[in-house]
Amino acid sequence: MKGMAETIPWAADLAAAIAAHAGRVAVSDGNAVLRFADMGGLAGGVARWLLADGLRAGDPVVTSLGNTIPGVWGSVGARIAGAAEVALNANLTEAERRYCVELSGARRAVTTRARAEAFRALGCAVLCVEDVAAAEFAGLPPVPADAAGRIGFTSGTTGRPKAIVTSHGARWIANLLQRAHFEVMPTPESAILLMTPFVHGAGLLAQAFHDRGAGILLLDGVETEKAARALRERQVDFVFAPPTVLAKLTAALEGESFPHVRTVFTGTAPLTAPLYRKARAMFGPVIRVTYGKSEITNPITELRPAECEAYYAEQPEGEGVCVGFPGTGVEIEIRDEHNARLPRGEVGEVHLRGRHMSHGHIDANGFQPLPADGFHATGDLGRIDERGRLHLVGRVADVIKSGGYKIHPDEIEQALAGTAPAVAVVTLPSEYWGEVIVAVAEGADADWEARARAALAALARHKHPRAFLPRASLARNHQGKVMRRLIREEVLAEFTLKDGPYPELVPR
Repeated sequence: MKGMAETIPWAADLAAAIAAHAGRVAVSDGNAVLRFADMGGLAGGVARWLLADGLRAGDPVVTSLGNTIPGVWGSVGARIAGAAEVALNANLTEAERRYCVELSGARRAVTTRARAEAFRALGCAVLCVEDVAAAEFAGLPPVPADAAGRIGFTSGTTGRPKAIVTSHGARWIANLLQRAHFEVMPTPESAILLMTPFVHGAGLLAQAFHDRGAGILLLDGVETEKAARALRERQVDFVFAPPTVLAKLTAALEGESFPHVRTVFTGTAPLTAPLYRKARAMFGPVIRVTYGKSEITNPITELRPAECEAYYAEQPEGEGVCVGFPGTGVEIEIRDEHNARLPRGEVGEVHLRGRHMSHGHIDANGFQPLPADGFHATGDLGRIDERGRLHLVGRVADVIKSGGYKIHPDEIEQALAGTAPAVAVVTLPSEYWGEVIVAVAEGADADWEARARAALAALARHKHPRAFLPRASLARNHQGKVMRRLIREEVLAEFTLKDGPYPELVPR
């Protein structure tokens, strides 16, 4: 039997929260509600099915449930059973789903009846949430801390997603650190509004709030009518809104104010000064910026509301946007292209290390552990200022962040290869989406756009370009390499972006 330091008591932690808050609402979708006691029973049903099917600690298990109430208890059930949860976006295409299942090695899936056959076709034993019966979970044993606890997907430098492997021990520490960094602590009377995919940051905040006896309002995207009602009726006093979500909220509820909101959590992309001012006018000086990555759980850095207020009032000079001071236990180094550490003020690639980070990733060549020094090279460009705050400047590999998703342009370009002599994917800055994707083709004929759209059918909809522009030639450097930065400048010189839910390029 492993000692306490070597195990994580997920089931005991959940039992303690339910004992204190059994009758309170744990999650609502704006229509139905689920109370803590019922959440525990349904999670127990999932855990018991997985264990009866032979699950061993660290075995990968897919959850594909979307932003739904079953998505919450299905995830909890996988965790308390000791699975390595492979949380997949419910909107993946068949090709993307197959890739993720095969790379992770998952042979079990918790999903809906509507998606069951898709996972059975991939060789998975399937538990449909509609068939789950409540079961006792309190007696489930602690989980080995070093067992894989989560496998999440991100884009790598090749453009193909990597499977990021995080242990149960790192997940447990990350949850403690998440709560430890709350400047305003939620109470059992609190609730947080969540609108981004539950498989990412929303799920992390949900666990932290549940551990405090607080509830979550989980919407399937930015459903402005439900969000507005919740804010106007004071159903929530915390909000998680990355910049793209903030832009939609401030546009939809312009002129309204919600001073009862205690904290607005934001991150995943730099927060611009104009958007900060709009959000501040709506919520007050309660906006908190953090930096997070799939490889090391948020918060990596934190810019608390008072610091946020001071920073955006300064209109500071210098490259990048400030995302705050390192979180507890996080080490940050800025390195040059030769992996040498740079002094404060100089721009280079951001490298991170922490006790709650992943221990490696899976790609086409198998499992790749972290380097010997334990640092993760983020692919982000940044600098540390004289106060020790991190400023994000850009992305080494031009990773796109659009509509709350992280997208690699190489993946889109690979899908479009052969539709024209050469195709480049660039982005334009958008307050509403974060970035708007544009495909630019060299030597394209009149039928190129139709071919391009057909070629993109295997990719999820959020990866599709918003515009398709033919060009006689693409900007290149002296070595003949296509230069996205120069192409973007050419597009912006010729067009302006009509921003909003349905962005358009308008000739100047």
